Amino acid sequence: MSPTLQSKTRHATPIFALSLLGAAMFSATAANASGFFMQEAVVANAGTAGAGDGVYTQSAAAMWANPATMSHMGESKTTVNTLLLDLEMEYTDRNDNGDAKGHTIMPSVGLFHATELEENLHLGLALGVVGGSSISYGQEWAGANALDEVTLTVIQFNPSLAFKIDDQWSMGAGAMLNWVSLEQTTALISPEQDTDRAVGFNFGVMYKHSNSWSVGASYRSKIEHNFSLDIPREGPLSPSIATDISVPEIIDVSGQLSLTQELDLLATVQYHRWSRMDNTAMDFGAGTGLLDIERQWSDTWKFAVGADYQLNTDWRLKAGFSYETSPQDDPSMQWVDLPVGEQYRYTLGASTNWGDTGVDFFYEYADLGSVEMDRNHPLIGAGGVNGTFDGRMHFVGVNFTF
Repeated sequence: MSPTLQSKTRHATPIFALSLLGAAMFSATAANASGFFMQEAVVANAGTAGAGDGVYTQSAAAMWANPATMSHMGESKTTVNTLLLDLEMEYTDRNDNGDAKGHTIMPSVGLFHATELEENLHLGLALGVVGGSSISYGQEWAGANALDEVTLTVIQFNPSLAFKIDDQWSMGAGAMLNWVSLEQTTALISPEQDTDRAVGFNFGVMYKHSNSWSVGASYRSKIEHNFSLDIPREGPLSPSIATDISVPEIIDVSGQLSLTQELDLLATVQYHRWSRMDNTAMDFGAGTGLLDIERQWSDTWKFAVGADYQLNTDWRLKAGFSYETSPQDDPSMQWVDLPVGEQYRYTLGASTNWGDTGVDFFYEYADLGSVEMDRNHPLIGAGGVNGTFDGRMHFVGVNFTF
C-alpha cells in the first residue's frame, strides 16, 4: 500500500439508509436490506410499493426505473414527487454497555420531465434524492467509539433518451450523475464534511403487448464515491479519513397485467449486487497498522407486488407489498455503521385528478426488522457490541403529474 493510502482510513458508508439507491434517495437512509437506498422519492407508483415501475407510464418518474417507459408517455409529462420520512432506529445492549435510540424526520423530493423531441424519440430529465439521512445515537452507547452521528445526502441527475422501435417495443438509455455529501462523527473524532461526484449509466427495454399486459427490464450500473474527511485537530492520528461509498448494480424486471378494465396487477423483481461489499480496510496511520472490518455481504433480491383498482370515475385505490433479502445474516459480521437485515414494506395509496393534474397520495410502513449483532473489534473497545438493532420507517407522500 502506498504512503498516501496508509495515511487514510478506508471506511464504508456509515449510513442508516438507504434499496441504491437509495433512493430515495433521502438510497442511502436507514439500514436497507438491499443496500443504501430510500428509493421512495424516485418511485413512480408509490402506492403499490413500486411494483411494476419498470412498465408504469402514468408517472414521468417511471423513467428512473426504466427509461424505455418514456416512449409511452405522450408528447410531454412532468411529475413532482414529495414525501416526509419518519425514521427510528433503536439498539438494545445485552451487556449493559449502553443502549441507543435515533429518530429522524425529514422531507424529500424528486422531479421528472419527459418530452417528445421528434416522432419516436423522447428526452427525459430526472432529479431526485436517492439516498441518505441524518441520525444520531450519542456518545454513551456501546458502539460510540465507532459511530456517534452521521449525515448523508445522495442526489442524482439522470438525463436519458428513449426510442420507440414500433407500437410494442421501445428502448432507452441514460447517464447517472451523482452528488454526495457525507459527515460522520464518533466519540473519539469529528471529521469535517466532504462531498464527491461520480458517474454511471442505465438502460432498459419495454414490450407493451396491449393495454392488457406489458413487461420491461432495465439495468443500473455501479457508482463509487470517494471521500477524504479532514480531522480538525493535531495528534497521532492521520490528518484525514478516506471513505468509500459503493452503490451496486441493479437489474430490474417489471410487469403489468390487467385482469379487468378496473383492476391491474403489478410486479417487480430486482437483483442488487452487494457481494462486492466484502471488507473495509482501516488504517489510522502513526504506525497503528491496518484494521480490517470484514463485511462478507451477499447479493440481494427485492420482490414487490401491487394492485391498482379503478373505484369510480374520480378515484383509483392502490396497495402493495415488498420483501428484500438480507446481505448479511451472521451477527459476528454485522457492523455498527450499517446493521442490515430483511426488510418488509407495506403501502396504501389513492389517486385522483385536479383538473389536468393527477394527484397521487400514499402511505408506506417499512419494517427494518431486528438485527442481531455480536461483534468485537479494537475500534469499538472492551466489551464489543452485543445486542439488537430494531428499525422502522414511515413515509407519507403526495405526487403530482401534469
